[in-house]
Amino acid sequence: MRIRGLIHMIELDNKIIGIKKYKKIEFFYFQNSQMNVFKRYLYVGNWIDLEYDEEKTTRRGPYLAYVISFVNRLEAEGLYDHIVYYDKKDITSSLYEFLGSLDNTMFLDLEMTMPPYNFKGKGFRTEVIQAGFIIFNKNGEELMRYRNFIEPMITKTLSKRAEKFLGITNEEFIENQIPYLTFYNDFKKIIKKYNPAIVVYGKNDILVLNDSYLLHNVPSLKNQTRYVNLCQLIKSHYELRNDPGLFKLFQIYYDNEDIQVHDAFNDSEVTAKVFQAFKEDILYRTKTQEIKDNFD
Repeated sequence: MRIRGLIHMIELDNKIIGIKKYKKIEFFYFQNSQMNVFKRYLYVGNWIDLEYDEEKTTRRGPYLAYVISFVNRLEAEGLYDHIVYYDKKDITSSLYEFLGSLDNTMFLDLEMTMPPYNFKGKGFRTEVIQAGFIIFNKNGEELMRYRNFIEPMITKTLSKRAEKFLGITNEEFIENQIPYLTFYNDFKKIIKKYNPAIVVYGKNDILVLNDSYLLHNVPSLKNQTRYVNLCQLIKSHYELRNDPGLFKLFQIYYDNEDIQVHDAFNDSEVTAKVFQAFKEDILYRTKTQEIKDNFD
C-alpha cells in the first residue's frame, strides 16, 4: 500500500511517525537502517510518500504501526520555498543509468584459504587460491572467461575445512594450480586489454586481492582497477538491514532452487545473472517485496 501525507507526529525513540488519513492518524514504523537515513528529515509538517505492507505491523509503546517498506519521497513545503530531501525515483534513475553506463564488465569471484576447524585466535592470513571471472561488453556479448586454481605462498595445502567447502581434494588442488605470478600477469594483461569495471559481491575479494600484491611483492594493481560492490548496491537500493546472500538472491530473481556450488567461476556467473536481474528489478520492482521479506 502507498500513502502520501503530512507528518502529524514523530517519536524518534519508538521510530514511528503518524500520518493523517481520512481524519484518523495512522502510524508507521521505520526499521533501523531506514531511520538512520531519514531521521534528520523527519519534522512535523513535512510531506512524506511511503509504501507499507498492510499485513506487517509492530507494537511500539502504545501504538500499533505498519512497517514501512520504502520511502518514495520526503519534502518540505513552505510559503516561499520547496525542499526535496529525498526522492527515490531520482536515486533509482541515477543507479540504473550508472549500471547501464558500464562498458566492458568483469564479474569476478575468488576463493580463499581457510583456517583449520580447530584454529583459534588471530594471525591467519587469507590467500587467494582460485580465481574465476567472465567479461561482457556493453551489449552483453561475452568477451572471455577465466578459471584457475592458484598456488598459495603461506598455506601450501588446503585445510579440511577448505577441501569440504570447495569440494576438492588437496591432490586435485595441487595438480591443477598455477603459480600466483602466472595469475597476476594474466590478470594484469586482461585489465590492460579490456579496462573493465570489476563487479564483485562483497568487499572481501577486493581486500584479499589487494593484500596478495603485498604478500607476493609485486606492483599493486589497485590504481588500474575499478570495483563495483554489487552486494552494497542491492542492500542500499532495497533499504535492507542485512547483507543479502548471493545465491538466495539468485533463487528469488529466477525462481530457482539450485543449491550453491562453491567454485569461483560458477559464482562469477551467478554474480553476472544477479546483476542483470537487479537491473531489471530496479525498473519493474517485481521482486522487491520478496527480497525485503527475506533479508529484513
